[in-house]
Amino acid sequence: MTPKSKSFNIKFGALCPPLGEQLRNQGLNLDLDPMGRQLLQRDIDEVTRLAIRGVITESERDRARKRLMQTLKKHLKHL
Repeated sequence: MTPKSKSFNIKFGALCPPLGEQLRNQGLNLDLDPMGRQLLQRDIDEVTRLAIRGVITESERDRARKRLMQTLKKHLKHL
């Protein structure tokens, strides 16, 4: 996405819709092959799982989600 593009909102968490669904609802998609999209979704889910189980702290969770958002931004495209 270019700096002039509109903003977007992604929610992370156990009860949130999958990433692909959230992006489609905002007219966006990921410029990744199906395996890349699946792995990104798994990474998002695993960060949530580890946080819920207490394996990582809230600050570690936040840092991981921030890095995932950077990856996401690199591969966004409009539908």
